[in-house]
Amino acid sequence: MVVKNITVTFFLSLSILMSGCASKNEIQLFHSLDHNQSNTRKHIVASIKVSNHYPVYHIKRYDRVIVNILGDSEINTSAKGMLVDHQGYITLPMTGRIHIAGLSQPQAAQKIQGAFRQFYTDAIVAVEVPNKKLFVIGDVKKPGPISLPNERTTLLKAIAEAHGFNDKANREAVYLLRKKGSKADLQRLSLSGEQSLRNAFLILLPDDIIYVAPSSNKIVNLNFVDALKVIGAALSPFAAIKSIIK
Repeated sequence: MVVKNITVTFFLSLSILMSGCASKNEIQLFHSLDHNQSNTRKHIVASIKVSNHYPVYHIKRYDRVIVNILGDSEINTSAKGMLVDHQGYITLPMTGRIHIAGLSQPQAAQKIQGAFRQFYTDAIVAVEVPNKKLFVIGDVKKPGPISLPNERTTLLKAIAEAHGFNDKANREAVYLLRKKGSKADLQRLSLSGEQSLRNAFLILLPDDIIYVAPSSNKIVNLNFVDALKVIGAALSPFAAIKSIIK
């Protein structure tokens, strides 16, 4: 048993040293995992089955979209894109207003392409939403918005984009606030313990808000309403809590 523990400790230490930039926060992230249950031959501390289900992003009102149309003549919007108005429409030359809110990017491209084919029989349309982002706030080193050029990321990558936890961050009280239609769901996650690996690979979506609580019972034991107030206060000036829960 002693040799087994020494072997696991050696390889964990070696992997940390080889990473070159591993901080104290990174080393402590999964500290509650039971190393005694690892497979010493393969040096696997823990393994999980990660979901391959990735929700599709749907265009919303007030998104900015870039539309590129290839046909007999090329029509492109600016690099900043155009605003989807409060009713979910964009306005394009020749076709006029087209409703795209609620559609995925491929669905919006197909709808715009159908509208343009009365003018260009070989029209090919591409639609992109460049402003997709989520927010990581609370007890991290660089709180703020994180761009999502690939539409999604994992919880652990988002924390890394925020430059990691502060020393007093509570890794067992990481809150995910996600808007679903007219409601908002608040989920408490742990990045320390048996669920840490599964939560680390949790897929985050545009407009998600991650709040990392400090090591304080006043924050950790919040009920749903109080937690929303804390997150709303911490989120300013990035966004208003009204835009999240209305």
